Amino acid sequence: MLHSPVKTVCSCRPLPFSIPGREQSGANPPQSRINPGFFKTFRTLPQQHLFNEYYARDISKKRRIVNKMKGNSGVPLSPPPYGYIKNPDDPRFWVIDPEAAAVVRRIYQMALDGYGLAETAAALERDGVFNPTYYWRSKGTSRGGSKSTVEPTKWGHTTIKKILTLQEYCGDVINFKSYSKSYKMKKRIENPEENRAIFLNVHEAIIDRPTWEKVQSMKKGTRRRRPTVTQEPSVFSGYLKCPECGGNLNFHFNQGNHDIKFFSCQNHNSGLRKCSKTHYIRLEFLERVVLYEVNRLASFANEYEDDFIKAMMGRSAKVTENERARKQRELDGLLARDKELDGLFERLYEDNVSQKISDARFAKMSQRYEQEQGENTKRIKALRLELKKSEGKRMDIDTFLATVRRYTNATEITQRMVAELIDHIDVYHAEKQDGVTTQHITIYYNCIGAFSVPDRRKIPAAEITMGTRKGVAVSYSPERIAV
Repeated sequence: MLHSPVKTVCSCRPLPFSIPGREQSGANPPQSRINPGFFKTFRTLPQQHLFNEYYARDISKKRRIVNKMKGNSGVPLSPPPYGYIKNPDDPRFWVIDPEAAAVVRRIYQMALDGYGLAETAAALERDGVFNPTYYWRSKGTSRGGSKSTVEPTKWGHTTIKKILTLQEYCGDVINFKSYSKSYKMKKRIENPEENRAIFLNVHEAIIDRPTWEKVQSMKKGTRRRRPTVTQEPSVFSGYLKCPECGGNLNFHFNQGNHDIKFFSCQNHNSGLRKCSKTHYIRLEFLERVVLYEVNRLASFANEYEDDFIKAMMGRSAKVTENERARKQRELDGLLARDKELDGLFERLYEDNVSQKISDARFAKMSQRYEQEQGENTKRIKALRLELKKSEGKRMDIDTFLATVRRYTNATEITQRMVAELIDHIDVYHAEKQDGVTTQHITIYYNCIGAFSVPDRRKIPAAEITMGTRKGVAVSYSPERIAV
């Protein structure tokens, strides 16, 4: 029996679809119940994200332009540091906060007196001084950054260190200290000093410039080596130089007798023997020499003030000009060498193309040239920055004169005395002449450099002699400097 195929007809209708918030209506077909903008929204989402991206980028670009114009005009871009507040009359600039400024001055004075970061922090905590975070909170000032949960009087080493390095305390404004590569990145990158905008004496200074610069030189000095037994550093650590090789003199003590403390050239004792002599000097002998010269300098300033000021002005101008000329000569030499390296590299490339030298030789020589050029570039930037800073330096004669007078009839050497008066000391190797062992020492004072006190009737004079452990007497002789 034949069966005819059965044809099945299926009628499918789309299920009713509705948008929440809209009532169903049987009168309208299901398609009309869909919001026409529903699919349009999904079609334009990528475009919307792109528009948002363009908007954020445009805002970032405009903000950078405004900050650049504002920063280059001398208006501070950062909030006032600890010690300053916004000027009520002109919030763009800062004025001194007397209470916090007193703490800043105390920190700098303790640094000049030889206190370390830990000692300074402990002293502030012991006296119940609020740290910057809690001080701002107590004044109702909102500052960004981490919300510290430490005790209000707990001071950290990094806080003390930052206060001791802020140039703003001299009254300057420094803009563009950091930057971000993109508006999408929150991380700030430190800007090189040559790319910063520095404006001098914009607001009232909390710390005078000579004091600030002296603290910076103290922090940049050679790390003081603490003897493993006595644990007492010398106040001269980082101040003694070898005139032969230019290296520092390191502090030591005698292993057999710890009371014998001395300095010697680091390049002679390193094993490399870059310096031919030890430049050995006993600490006790050095203290007597420096105290003697400081007393003579103070007596000259008190008894012959006009002559002292005249000599000081001449020495200051001469020292500044000589230092500037030396740096300019070094900069000119590096620029000439940089140009020469460009020519060498170009000829080297041509020789490699023409197969006069092999690829391996080209790679080796080009790497050496690039390394030298990179080191020269860093030094060129540093020298240009130093020359730029030296233009704004001026010697304060009254300040230096008052400092010298403060040590009239001094009876001992202190850390503060060395920091305020002395830049560095050249120690020559003791030489024996005509049966007498003599050691020359040159003291370079702050601002005026090497200075020989003239022999006058009212200036004290004495012969300084000291016996060594080998039974040889060493006499002191100052290097005579033309005044």
